Amino acid sequence: MAGMPRRAKGTGGAAFTVAMPRELPARREGEHWWMQAAGRELRLSNLDKVFWPDEGYTKGDLVAYYFNAAELILPYLAGRPLTMKRMPDGIAGDFFYEKSAPRHTPDWMPRCDVASDDPRKKGKPIDYLMVDDLAGLLFMVNLGCVEFHPLHARCGRIEFPDYAFFDLDPFDVPFEDVRTVALHVRVVLDQLGLRSYPKTSGATGMQIYVPIHPRFSHDLVRDFVGEVGRLIRRADPDRVTMEWQVSRRTGKVFIDHNMNRAGANISAAYSMRPEPRATVSTPVTWDEVEGGITPQDFRIDNVWERWAEAGDLFADVIGATQDLAPALKALGLPAEHEPDPIPSERVGPPGERSRSDEAIARSK
Repeated sequence: MAGMPRRAKGTGGAAFTVAMPRELPARREGEHWWMQAAGRELRLSNLDKVFWPDEGYTKGDLVAYYFNAAELILPYLAGRPLTMKRMPDGIAGDFFYEKSAPRHTPDWMPRCDVASDDPRKKGKPIDYLMVDDLAGLLFMVNLGCVEFHPLHARCGRIEFPDYAFFDLDPFDVPFEDVRTVALHVRVVLDQLGLRSYPKTSGATGMQIYVPIHPRFSHDLVRDFVGEVGRLIRRADPDRVTMEWQVSRRTGKVFIDHNMNRAGANISAAYSMRPEPRATVSTPVTWDEVEGGITPQDFRIDNVWERWAEAGDLFADVIGATQDLAPALKALGLPAEHEPDPIPSERVGPPGERSRSDEAIARSK
């Protein structure tokens, strides 16, 4: 769907500039905007502030994006502690990361205490926020959260991630090399009997997700991704690196297996990114990877028709888990896991997923 006419860089004006499937149902009263979401009244601020200077896109466009994308993104946030990257003055302004809930967070926002490994915290847990419904989603967007970074495990079973993923980060190479490395990853995973699901990062790289039973530790999942990465590096050393020294990654695609560690996070599927042209981290098919897609193909102004036709290509990432043990054994890694973890939240059977309307109903 085409975008609306753009304003000149840095100018003020309308709060909404991008055509979307549904208008944000907010009303302006003085300096603030008000709307109902998931049975709660939200106050929104500075919706006419320009967040993407070159394009003229506003904070209002950002809020309207998440209002329209809520049904897609909420299942990938629900029940997961979130790290907030707050950009109150848009993508060209200062930003900061925040893990603990801000003091003015409303009582109805769900939280999750997670032990910190930072010695400066002296054992004090981090009071993470979680987003389970539309009201919580828009509350966080109003804080200037352009993108959403969930942890790899859900609150209540935080020791056990429910997916492994391969983060492909290019260093001064064309995106064609990223696609080639992604296809290498797919070949190895296919041989190990594991289904995999690619998405664009929305910036320069890609991620490939492997849904798994949440019975294996972060360390073991990280070792699995690292071992597969080393196989690919040996097969294609001219294109692939796993060097920790950044200066030694130039000219190659870095497979960052360490992003699977406990406490790490990465931008969620359907999250917007603070990048030129307002790109969106978007699930893609393997045929599209072979066909030449790029992260810049998916933006705030053009994703709606695609999603209406394709639906959620990432649904099985959280709806159909796989046993990682056979692949671990094939790679010579220990396959021990918790025999029967009892999470504090129910884990649905394969094929079942948490939908945003269900989350909204629970919040009410």
